[in-house]
Amino acid sequence: MIRFDKVDKSFRSHSALREVDFELATGIVALLGRNGAGKSTLLSILAGLAAESAGTIWLDGTELRRSRRVLRAATTLLPQDLRVDPKVTGRALVHYLLKLRRRPFGDLDELFALFGLTGVCDRPLGSLSGGTRQRVGLVYVFAADTPVLLLDEPTQGLDPWERLRFTEYLARVAADRLVVYSTHVVADVEAIAERVLVLDQGGLVHDGSPQDLLARTPPVWVAEGDQEVASSLGSRVLVTAMKRIGDDSYRLRWLGERVYGHARPAEPSLSDAYIAVTGERA
Repeated sequence: MIRFDKVDKSFRSHSALREVDFELATGIVALLGRNGAGKSTLLSILAGLAAESAGTIWLDGTELRRSRRVLRAATTLLPQDLRVDPKVTGRALVHYLLKLRRRPFGDLDELFALFGLTGVCDRPLGSLSGGTRQRVGLVYVFAADTPVLLLDEPTQGLDPWERLRFTEYLARVAADRLVVYSTHVVADVEAIAERVLVLDQGGLVHDGSPQDLLARTPPVWVAEGDQEVASSLGSRVLVTAMKRIGDDSYRLRWLGERVYGHARPAEPSLSDAYIAVTGERA
């Protein structure tokens, strides 16, 4: 169990986190937020790699003071940008990282096969695509087998099949551990997240299930119109989607009031709900 009690994180130029409160145990927790909302900062603090400016952090009921050794031992972080030596092979990198963590490892071939890396794990990382290197990082995270896994944009660069493999495996291993992952891909949240934390401008604006987030969505409307209608609606309501469907015809989706006579109601999506709770502060 990890608990944050009014945690702040400030830098010289800005405040990254403001009085963040939550308590996490086991399960899969999605961390949503716009760029600059504080997601990576929060993951770094959870990993014991950065210190909060104010507030208190608890691990398994024990208040953490200056030392973060216990927190670092309990967590494994996969950063958004895995910087590697291009001459090192994927297998050698995973072995090296596990040795640094003093984590046991045996035959990793099953994990390499799971993420489609059997034919490339012994090739230099510099010869692999960004998505393939990301999958090598996922092998390390799951091989480390710590109680807490922290993933920063883990599906970035993965194709739909690779994303499916990742979500299926994550659902299996999360039964007895805590997984916190930040993402911009709402489809990932819909697929596996049991709980959603939404950060906006450093503050926690939602903490609950995906269904709880959906319940906060105002009425959703859909309508078609020309460029003049699209421009008018865009200046009056919070548009969540717009698609061009003809030479001068658009389909718009927005939140709030029925400000256009030809609009019809629509079922809210998780994307609508996310934009609703963050768009209020924009």
